[in-house]
Amino acid sequence: MTPSPLAADKSKALFSRRCLDQKALERLASQFAAMLGRGDTVFLKGDLGAGKSTFARALIRAIAQEWELEVPSPTFPLLISYQTDRFDIAHYDLYRLSDPGEVEELGLYDQLGTHLTLIEWPEQLGAHQIHDRLDVLLEEDEGGASRNLSLKGYGKGAAKLNRFSHMQSFIDNSAWRQASWSYLQGDASTRSYIRLQQEGQTALLMNALPQPDGPPVKDGKPYSQIAHLAEDMTSFVAIVQTLNEEGFALPQIYNHDLDQGLLLIDDLGDEQYFDLITNQGQDICSLYEPAIDVLVKLKQIPPKPMFVNDKPYNLPVYDRQALSIETQLTLDWYWPYVKNENCGDEQQGAFNAIWDDLFQQLEGDNNNWVLRDFHSPNLIRLKEKEGIASVGIIDFQDALKGHAAYDVVSLCQDARLTIPVQTEQHLLNRYLENMKAQDARFDAQEFLTCYAILGAQRACKLLGIFVRLSKRDGKHHYLAHLPRIWDYLERNLPHPALQALSEWFGEHFPVPLRASFFTKETA
Repeated sequence: MTPSPLAADKSKALFSRRCLDQKALERLASQFAAMLGRGDTVFLKGDLGAGKSTFARALIRAIAQEWELEVPSPTFPLLISYQTDRFDIAHYDLYRLSDPGEVEELGLYDQLGTHLTLIEWPEQLGAHQIHDRLDVLLEEDEGGASRNLSLKGYGKGAAKLNRFSHMQSFIDNSAWRQASWSYLQGDASTRSYIRLQQEGQTALLMNALPQPDGPPVKDGKPYSQIAHLAEDMTSFVAIVQTLNEEGFALPQIYNHDLDQGLLLIDDLGDEQYFDLITNQGQDICSLYEPAIDVLVKLKQIPPKPMFVNDKPYNLPVYDRQALSIETQLTLDWYWPYVKNENCGDEQQGAFNAIWDDLFQQLEGDNNNWVLRDFHSPNLIRLKEKEGIASVGIIDFQDALKGHAAYDVVSLCQDARLTIPVQTEQHLLNRYLENMKAQDARFDAQEFLTCYAILGAQRACKLLGIFVRLSKRDGKHHYLAHLPRIWDYLERNLPHPALQALSEWFGEHFPVPLRASFFTKETA
C-alpha cells in the first residue's frame, strides 16, 4: 500500500492545554480516548521523557476500560497490539526503526482501516506519511514538572478534533470540568454517549451532532423528513421538560447546546432492561408490567404545544406518509436481499394498496403520544423507585402523535429479545384492563385491530432496517434479529383485518423463503 501524502496545513485544527501534571495529562488522555474510533491514527510526538508513553498508557486503559491493564512501551518489539470491546489497538514505537521501509513489514499500513493506530516517533516514517490523522505533541514545561500538550488534526482528523474541542468547551462551562470520560457503547443511531465521573458522581454527555438531510427518496423529500426523524435534539429537550412534570422518569437535562448537538444529562445507570433479561436472567413480566403502566398513563395525557428556549415545539403526526415510507423498507431492502432482484412495480403496487386500506383504520385515534422506540434497550430500571417512576426512559427524540397501540407493540413485540406469546398476551391484557378502568368508552376490539396492523407495520419496517444496517452500514449482527421479526409478523398476520397482507406475504415470501438469510453472505 502506498501511503497518502501529508495533509496541507490549511486542513488542520488545533487544541492545546498547558501546565498539565501527570493526573491532568492522564485525565485528558481518557477524554481524548472517548472520541477515537476504529480506523483513526494518532501520532505521538515529543522528546524523550516528554510523556508520550504516559499519554498512550492512559489512553489505551481508558479504551479497554481496564485501569490496571499492563501497557508496556513497544520500544523493543516495535508493535504491541490490544483487543478491546470497542476496537483493536496497534501501538507502535518507531524509535529504533533503521529504515522507513521496515514499516510495511510491520503491517502498519494494512491495519490503518481496521485498528486504532498509535505511533510514537512518527518522524521515522520519513516520506511515508498518513493523510488522515491526529497529532499529539507533548513538551516539558519549564522545570519539567508538568507538560504542555497540543493536538492537531489533518484530513478527517481535523473534523474529529474540532468536535472534541467543542465538547471540551461545553464541559468546561459546567460543574463537570474535572471529570474523567468513558465512552459508552451505542447502538444503531448516530448518537454517542460519554459517561462523566467526578468525585463519585456521574452524568452523561450526549453527542448528537445535527444530521444533514439525506438524498431525496420521494416527492423531493429525504427519508428522515418523510418519516419525521429528529434532525436535532430540540424534541428531546421539549419532551423531557413536559413528561418529567407528569411524573415520568426521563433524564434531567443539566445543560444543552442545540446548535452543537451537545447535552449534559442525568445518568440513569446501567440497569438496562435488555441486559437484565438476557444476561442476568431477570423476569420479563416483573420489568415490563410497570412499563405497560407507563403507557397507560401516557394515554391519559394528550400531547400539547411545548417550548424550548421560548420557541414552540409540536410533535409531528405519525401520518400515512411516515407509516408508508417505513413499510416501503421491506421492498427497498429486504426483498432484494432475499430474492437478489428488485421488487417489480406490480408487486409494489399491490403491497402499497393493501397498506393504504390498513392505514385508514388507524386514523380515528391519533392524538396520542408515540415514543416510537419504547423497548428493552431504551428502558432503565431505577431500583430505588416504584411503579412508573422505576421505568427510566432514554430514547424518545423521534416521538410523534399517533395511535397509542404503536408503543404497546414496541414493548410487547420487542425487536431485540423474544417475548413469549403467553407473556405478550399477559402484558396486553394488563394494558386493556387498565385502559377499561380508566375510560369506560375504551374499545378493546378496535385497539386490538390497530395493534395487529401496527405490529405488522413495525415488523415490515424492521425487516428492511436490519438489512439496511447490514448492507449499508456494515452492522451485520442485526441480521440475527430477523427470525424474531418474522415470528412477530406471523403473530399479527392471522388477524382478520390483515387477510390481504397475509396472502401477499404467502405468495411472495412463503415459509421456506423466510429463513433464506441464514445462508447468505453478510460481507
